[in-house]
Amino acid sequence: MRPRCSLHLVILVFFLASLAAGCSQGGTGIVVQDPFARPAPAAGSGGAFMIIVNNTAQADRLVSAQSPAAMMVELHETVNEGGVMKMVHQPQGFEVPARGRVELKPGGKHVMLMGLKNALEAGQTIQITLKFEKAGEMTIDVPVREMK
Repeated sequence: MRPRCSLHLVILVFFLASLAAGCSQGGTGIVVQDPFARPAPAAGSGGAFMIIVNNTAQADRLVSAQSPAAMMVELHETVNEGGVMKMVHQPQGFEVPARGRVELKPGGKHVMLMGLKNALEAGQTIQITLKFEKAGEMTIDVPVREMK
């Protein structure tokens, strides 16, 4: 093989390895499982839920989210304050432990979609971009479905 071809091969292998490392469905890095959103009326608020798995040896943190489906997106947690359930904005986000997971579920941690641009109807899919402290941004497709 001529030296010039070897260099091209090395660049191609590096490019393909970099591309594979960025894939969230490959079982490495941060993986999002079973995302879904609940149906909600237009101009109202909705919630999105998922399991975030960290397959790395370093803890990471979900620090924010955004979606073209809503005017504003925040990370919230439902907490019991003196017998009253409240949704509390979590500006610090949610830690995803090394080789661990965090579950965003109804009645707990969740992605809050505020000022919905259109109604969220069962059968639709919306996009949400999750921003992690270390892993960066990841855009996921989130199906809208009724609660099981």
